[in-house]
Amino acid sequence: MLEMIRPEFPDISVSKLRYLEAEGLISPDRQQPSGYRRFSQDDVDRLLYVLRAQRDRYLPLKVIREELEALDRGEQPPSLAAPDPDPEASPDPRPPSRQGATPGLMTRRQVLAESGLAEAAFIQLERLKIVHPRRGSQLYGREAVALASAAKKLTSYGIDLRQLRVMQQAAAMDAAVVEQALEPYRRRSGPPQEVVMDLYRVVMQAHAALLHGQMH
Repeated sequence: MLEMIRPEFPDISVSKLRYLEAEGLISPDRQQPSGYRRFSQDDVDRLLYVLRAQRDRYLPLKVIREELEALDRGEQPPSLAAPDPDPEASPDPRPPSRQGATPGLMTRRQVLAESGLAEAAFIQLERLKIVHPRRGSQLYGREAVALASAAKKLTSYGIDLRQLRVMQQAAAMDAAVVEQALEPYRRRSGPPQEVVMDLYRVVMQAHAALLHGQMH
């Protein structure tokens, strides 16, 4: 099963799976009497949801667990929904074709329209598993627009889209650093959101400084 997700998450390990299982985020069947864990496709999809939520949205496990529980009930997690509109605010100036059919999520056409990326390039990003729809749907989060926009700009500089896999792997390692720093909080009530965001900013600052240093 690990080989199925290692192309996207090369640092995944058995100990990581057991940790997520102990936290109640995944629950594969166990064969008796060996106790061997058997992952169904639903288990794999659930695991990918957890790993992507950590990597792409920097969510603590407590929030991811709440999202999974909402999905299990057939509900959309509040963290994925757009905030309620201000009744006194101006109407959305975007034309209907650019507005999301589901709060907080976008169709493939909307992602392409907003990012300006060609569909053939977007398909390549999907094949590389750099962008993907949200679990259980054909809709995309805002991160897909950011990635598609970055891909369009990078190709204009002659950079192959496959190089984004290197950046993705670096992001996975950054996420591992954040996870390590948040571990003490998880033994208590969970990390406050301001702590998560501060760690995110610090890691991004260090990443940018290291990149700058490599260029000089």
